[in-house]
Amino acid sequence: MLKGFLLAIQFFTVLPIRREIDMNQRTVNWMIGLLPLIGAIIGSVSISVEFTADHLFSVSPLITAFLICLTLIVLTGGLHLDGWTDVSDAYFSYRDVEKRHEILKDPRVGAFGVLSLIVLLASKFILLLDLAMQGVTDWLWLFWIPVLSRLMIAVLLVKAQLARQEGMAHYLKRYLTDRVLLKAGVVSLVLLIPLLFSPGLWPLLAVLLAGAVIFTFMNVIFFKKAFGGISGDTLGASVEGGELWSLILVWCYLSIVMG
Repeated sequence: MLKGFLLAIQFFTVLPIRREIDMNQRTVNWMIGLLPLIGAIIGSVSISVEFTADHLFSVSPLITAFLICLTLIVLTGGLHLDGWTDVSDAYFSYRDVEKRHEILKDPRVGAFGVLSLIVLLASKFILLLDLAMQGVTDWLWLFWIPVLSRLMIAVLLVKAQLARQEGMAHYLKRYLTDRVLLKAGVVSLVLLIPLLFSPGLWPLLAVLLAGAVIFTFMNVIFFKKAFGGISGDTLGASVEGGELWSLILVWCYLSIVMG
């Protein structure tokens, strides 16, 4: 379990783990099963940044939103943003599936990738800025957004069809069993504990959970039709798209509740 956790940190964050760990069925299953915990770490750091910026330094909502966006990028090293830009370039080429996969392998970034990256980051920033300007005081939902987006990776890796019999998604999937989802589900339930201190956020969590289920289902359909299935790039795009989707849901919910 510990080795799987350390592997997850090595793979999905920039946090330094100076240890060589074998990748086998046991460690890879734990690595994917503990992905929600990696999301919890990212969410916790993001909340800490918001708290420090707002309560200790009293910075403006503009700076708070910028720092949260920067934290999400820095902690993952832009790993998932790379998938987002590659998938955007490939999808908006409007070519057939084979050509799209060639574009995914191309290390260069095209115009559509740049535009979609700008839209993604600007959308996240504006939503966070507006929430900060609305005077939102309980940011616990910021903890759950990366948790759900990482849980989505586990579900897609186990249940979705592979686009190719090569690449990182194929390498990981060959080790995985359905028990990964049980591990990821139990970890996610344990991570509900902080919500005991904010019972008012339970309805929002229900909205986020429902949104994550719908988004995951739509991803399975979309990636199968557009790319023949999932790959490492589409998983990265799912994380970024899932976080934006969850932010939109939070913004809609809190805007309605707060009037």
